[in-house]
Amino acid sequence: MQHFSPLQPDIKERAAIEQASRSGFYKCWACGTCDGGCPVNINSHSLRPQKIVRLAYIGLLDELLHLPEIWYCLTCRRCSQICPNLVKPCDIIGYVRREMLRRGIVSSDQLHQYQQFFAKFQRVRWHAVSSCMDGCFDSLSDSQWNHWLSMPVPMLTSLIKRNGNPVLKLPGTDGRNANPSLCFTCSECSSACPVYCERGLFDPQAVVRMVNLGLVDELLVSPSIWLCLGCERCADTCPQTVKAHQVISQLRNMAISRNIVDLSFEYRLRQADRIIYPRFFKEIDAIFHLQTQENDHFNIDTGVAIGVPSQSPADSSALFH
Repeated sequence: MQHFSPLQPDIKERAAIEQASRSGFYKCWACGTCDGGCPVNINSHSLRPQKIVRLAYIGLLDELLHLPEIWYCLTCRRCSQICPNLVKPCDIIGYVRREMLRRGIVSSDQLHQYQQFFAKFQRVRWHAVSSCMDGCFDSLSDSQWNHWLSMPVPMLTSLIKRNGNPVLKLPGTDGRNANPSLCFTCSECSSACPVYCERGLFDPQAVVRMVNLGLVDELLVSPSIWLCLGCERCADTCPQTVKAHQVISQLRNMAISRNIVDLSFEYRLRQADRIIYPRFFKEIDAIFHLQTQENDHFNIDTGVAIGVPSQSPADSSALFH
């Protein structure tokens, strides 16, 4: 028989988390919109921003500091962007990551390993897209995984010549102009992009420049346009109101309408993500030596501990150890 033990908020820890993160987690009404928009959760069900918000609200900082999912986040900020109450789960994640480093739970060497691996993982994503464009991608061996991690995407080294007229008016997905011609290559979009690690893999500025040079045909056959997370951070940071994410969205639509990719391509892409993301998490767990509890005793929807004897609020931390 299961026992239920309501968890009492740790007021001091909760206040400290909110003061440091400025995430507004107290406004969360647990609608789950953040979970539905998180690309990691969509592909793997392994990262629930709502769970992180609820843990912060209850003040369970120690549990957050030992949560592997904190490092699964791609920092796309999609959760914050779509929250109807303007809660910022990504800011909680950023705060917890800094605290883990400050407290020595994570070392600077581990952080460096993580950053290097995250960059190499974008290579895996690129090669997975390329395989989906060529045909079916339904499995990934260890040797292929390691090969893709270590194999940089070749850079275009030949002289780029202008091919046709620049696309001065490329409608955005909201019906307004995406403004690619206003780009003056300041690189703000590249700096803000969470998946920009190597220009040969994906660079929003390079995509916009190629559009302006009339190199649309080259972009339509490139796996790079399918690496965009659609998080809109490029547009948020652009001083010229260029909407690179909308440019990329339109390029994707053109690739489909011109039969460069078939109608089932996006389905294959989702299936590929479900194959590669579990390996992504496994590598991260190996870097940080953080293990997810096999039996998660915390129900974020009810705020109670399940399957353990009732305990006093002072002993609530034992539920997670």
